[in-house]
Amino acid sequence: MKHFSTIITASLALTLLAGCGTDEDFYYNDHARVRLVGPEIWTVGTDSLTFSFVSVPSETTEQTLLVDARIMGTAANRDRTARLAVDTTRTTAPQALYSVPAEVLIPADSTHARFPVVIRRDASLRSATVRLRIEVGASDDFLPGVNEENHLTFIWSDKLTMPANWPDLEEFFGAYSDTKYRFMLENSTPGTTFSIETMSWAMLMSYKIKFQNAVRTYNAAHPGNALTDENGNLVTFE
Repeated sequence: MKHFSTIITASLALTLLAGCGTDEDFYYNDHARVRLVGPEIWTVGTDSLTFSFVSVPSETTEQTLLVDARIMGTAANRDRTARLAVDTTRTTAPQALYSVPAEVLIPADSTHARFPVVIRRDASLRSATVRLRIEVGASDDFLPGVNEENHLTFIWSDKLTMPANWPDLEEFFGAYSDTKYRFMLENSTPGTTFSIETMSWAMLMSYKIKFQNAVRTYNAAHPGNALTDENGNLVTFE
């Protein structure tokens, strides 16, 4: 009986091993898939990217964002094509405000390729936020990847909001208005954040004088049309 029991145990073990091998073969032979990964500076851990044109110079009319199309599977010894599509049911941006390639070429022996998504700025974005959702479509070479990463949503605007610390800044720059704050950003180093915590009194006063001079220059260049804010008040830094 002991010998017979050993044979049964060995047979069962072989059957289980054979089953595992079949599962692995199925997994690795599954159709190649593609997932989308946005720039980590904006999208790490999420399926969306939020961008504000407020953070760039006023003359900037578009922003190019690079997205990775990454293979779920192994590289191939030939070029392959992934297909992209815009989900119009979840996109609110007019077509004029974005550009997305219809296809992405994954080169031979590579597991990913980077492609550009261009978002654009216009006057409507000063009072509105728009979104664009792109998805992986099926192609002869790839199927969409996992649900959480087979799409990417871009959200952008050109809207300003009053900084929470403006009461601290009021003694230097006066009453807040969107026009005034935008003028400050346009006449300072890109990415500047005004704060009494990170800037000295002398630095803030230096900016105040700089903005005063910039307003004078603007008004001189626009006689009879001085810089006025959204409330109809002259923009000053007195």
